[in-house]
Amino acid sequence: MTDATRFQELQDREAVRQVFVDYARFLDGGDYAGYASLFARDGKFGDAVGSAAIADHMAAYGARVEDARAKGIFKTAIHVMNNHDIEIDGDTAKAEVIWSYITIDPDQVPTVLQMGRYNDDLVREDGVWKIANHRISRIMGRAQMEEAQPARLDAVQARLRELEDKEAIRQIFTDYARYLDSGNLEGYAGLFASNGSLRASLGEAVGPQAILELLSKYREAYKGKNFPRSRHIVNNHDIELDGDKAKAVVAWFYLTLDPDGVPMILQGGHYIDELVREDGVWKLVSHDIDRFFGRAPFETPPVTRLDRIEQRLREAEDKDAIKRLCIELSDCLDSRDLKGYGARFTEDGEWSGIVGRAVGPAEIEALLSKYCKPWESEGHRTYHTTLDTVIDLDGDTAKATSKWQHIIRNEKDEPVTWHLGTYDDWFRRTPDGWRFTRRAAYGVIPYIEPKFQLIGLQAAEGQG
Repeated sequence: MTDATRFQELQDREAVRQVFVDYARFLDGGDYAGYASLFARDGKFGDAVGSAAIADHMAAYGARVEDARAKGIFKTAIHVMNNHDIEIDGDTAKAEVIWSYITIDPDQVPTVLQMGRYNDDLVREDGVWKIANHRISRIMGRAQMEEAQPARLDAVQARLRELEDKEAIRQIFTDYARYLDSGNLEGYAGLFASNGSLRASLGEAVGPQAILELLSKYREAYKGKNFPRSRHIVNNHDIELDGDKAKAVVAWFYLTLDPDGVPMILQGGHYIDELVREDGVWKLVSHDIDRFFGRAPFETPPVTRLDRIEQRLREAEDKDAIKRLCIELSDCLDSRDLKGYGARFTEDGEWSGIVGRAVGPAEIEALLSKYCKPWESEGHRTYHTTLDTVIDLDGDTAKATSKWQHIIRNEKDEPVTWHLGTYDDWFRRTPDGWRFTRRAAYGVIPYIEPKFQLIGLQAAEGQG
């Protein structure tokens, strides 16, 4: 090969190489007429034959690019030509060129979107190298206007978005509980979408303003009520995402204090909600409250096992207190503490017996003082006991029947029952404890007809 021949081949190779440099420049710059000028008069590109047909083909492609660019699908890109493998054969040539299509990702980082080969036939036409047949084979990647295949980054971003969305929805229910417990009804209503609906035991409302008005009525109705401190606890968030919509089922518990100040769960249930992303923020669009146990603090509490136990305990305590009161009354009589005896009666309390009738502590003391004189000595002292006591309680009042014995000493210093009788008693609970409202004392042994025993009792027979 002569130097002239070698020089000509190098010039031809450089010219062919320049064809592909111009190809990239015209294509990336949208100069589709310049792009078509790179083809021979009868050049082929797919189904288009001739530079005019190729120019029309590329003009249609340019229109699609501009439409995709307006939709945000198409971004600025460049074609890079590499590995030019050129064979010159007189006025014809073959060229295999590796091409890369480089654009930018959403983070503005350059990325190779696709790569391939041009396997072209070229011809020297009017002294200028032109493309006679242009063949494109893609090795990897995709065009910008083709639907993207899932990539690792896309998958990671999707997983991240899902976690962020679920966390944002969980935060809604955390804010819900905080606003509700702190009385921030404006914040509570702000968690709802513009068409969000609330359905609960207190009523229904649609839209943040209507929800706020409904809650404000509830707040006014219970203003001044002395409810114990309380907190809403939300757990078990079961969230299903569907694009800009979601469904959530959340378990809730209402924690408060029992009468002893011990934390207790008063009620519990589910929030069954639908949510929507509104202006980029998750909001409640449908909020249903389902209670599966318990009661609201303003509802009448049911009778519990503990309540029944407390009631039985109160009854036992009341009966014990009444029995003690009866014992104290006997002790006062036997020790001749008649002032203490009278103090065991209410101000309207009545004592009736064979010796007369008296009303009120002072009268009772005065009446008994006529007959119950101080003991000459302990050896003369007598004793009263009560037995077979039956007590019937009725809230803050009670009735009782019992037997009483009057025991004295005989000549041998032995206890002897001198009298046996019965008491019919009525009681009332007072701030100072249980007190007698009436005592009717009957003698049974020795026998005396009842009509001669309860002096003055007839006037008060309706008492009790």
